[in-house]
Amino acid sequence: MMSKKAEIFQEYLTSHNLTMFTRQDMNDQLKTSVFRSAFSVEGQNIPFIIVVDESAFSVMQVQIASSVVNDTNKTKVYEAINNWNITLKPFKYVVDTDGSLILTCCMMNPDGKMDGDQANAMMNIILNYLTKEYKNILSAVK
Repeated sequence: MMSKKAEIFQEYLTSHNLTMFTRQDMNDQLKTSVFRSAFSVEGQNIPFIIVVDESAFSVMQVQIASSVVNDTNKTKVYEAINNWNITLKPFKYVVDTDGSLILTCCMMNPDGKMDGDQANAMMNIILNYLTKEYKNILSAVK
């Protein structure tokens, strides 16, 4: 079962003919729904998710590079991440437990309402950012 916020977001996607998403309902206590899609940048499909639940927030996460952080490069990568996180306002970088580089963005959803326009605007901001910076990001983590 999905949350009211997820229903609102699904309706937004449908009414705006945004068909690139698949939805997975987690059937957990917060009625979490995960909307999956991908950006196409530099000939690469870059997967991302939007996690929507009953909390006051939704989260967008983009997998920039899979399993790239290791013992050899982690100092260099963490230094790059710290520099990016200092200068980037709308989103931050993290490394997950598999060593993948993840760009993450938290969006507020006051009063239990999911703002589809806000999510769509953030997707466009991230896509524009990746279109300009993807090669530089990859070179910094290799």
